[in-house]
Amino acid sequence: MQIIINLLRGFAIGVANIIPGVSGGTVALMLGIYQRLLDAISAIGPQTITAFAGGRAAIRKEFERIDAAFLGSLAIGAGSAIVATARLMSYLLETHHDPTYGFFFGLITASLVVPWRLIKRLSPANIISCILAIVLVVGLTMAMSGEEKLKTAQKKAMIKSGTITIAVGQATPASLPAKLTVSTDPGNMLLFFVSGIVAICAMILPGISGSFMLLLIGVYFDILLCINDLQLLMLAVFAAGAISGLLVFTRFLNYLLQHYGDSTMSFMLGLVIGSLYAIWPFKSFGMVEGRRVDIANIMPDSFAANEGLTLLAFALGLAVVIIFMVIESHQKRPAATQTI
Repeated sequence: MQIIINLLRGFAIGVANIIPGVSGGTVALMLGIYQRLLDAISAIGPQTITAFAGGRAAIRKEFERIDAAFLGSLAIGAGSAIVATARLMSYLLETHHDPTYGFFFGLITASLVVPWRLIKRLSPANIISCILAIVLVVGLTMAMSGEEKLKTAQKKAMIKSGTITIAVGQATPASLPAKLTVSTDPGNMLLFFVSGIVAICAMILPGISGSFMLLLIGVYFDILLCINDLQLLMLAVFAAGAISGLLVFTRFLNYLLQHYGDSTMSFMLGLVIGSLYAIWPFKSFGMVEGRRVDIANIMPDSFAANEGLTLLAFALGLAVVIIFMVIESHQKRPAATQTI
């Protein structure tokens, strides 16, 4: 039964990663598994590799130590969600954008109670930590202008369609086609490695988009090119950075939570609050290759069917989280009674 629950948790994290502006870390925090996830990932190390030379008993013991069943269930659930719902979520975002964002806005609004409950003492330092996190997320969200977002979407569409022909790092006249390639010189490989670290750290933190951080660094399109052209060397360098960042950053976060728990959780609360700005349902937008590109948050100037449906979706998102919290509290109550 627990495996099924973890598969569903992973599925929710996977769906969240498809939605622009919604972080898988936010959902993990909302589901109450964030600390367990950090503990499991940070437990992976050299001991895990050497265990494979010790036979089945050693491997089984190591898998128990790193909570492999939990991690595996989450990974399978997340991967299944991305494969199964990517097209559906894309369709909903294109045809029912505001209600879809409204639902996730409700989910995250209700889930704010989770990190809030984990803060044991409210202090000026914790309040400042929360405010800094809000400013960070909102600032990152506003870092690109509407024009830049449209240009980014146009370039992405051209890369996917194979019509863009500007070699990376070189200026080529727009009228002259050329083969798109990503440089494999040591400097660019180092940039890819560091980018992998930054991307995975952003994904672990609630409220921050890893893909958006890659855009700010300037390697998002390079990575997209590598995926399209199967440039496995550069993808391997990026993956090595991501794995290194995952193992190191989770340990660092665990340290902060253990030694500066309230300040760290207050910062995470601020990250989640700040993410509400990114997923505000009502936005001005432009169209690129027939696809919608969100530009800036706006307030609706009328209340029609779309606004009503968005409000209903928001209420549904609130209700889903509240129902899960009630179920969780009822599950914990008998265990607490038996302990007493």
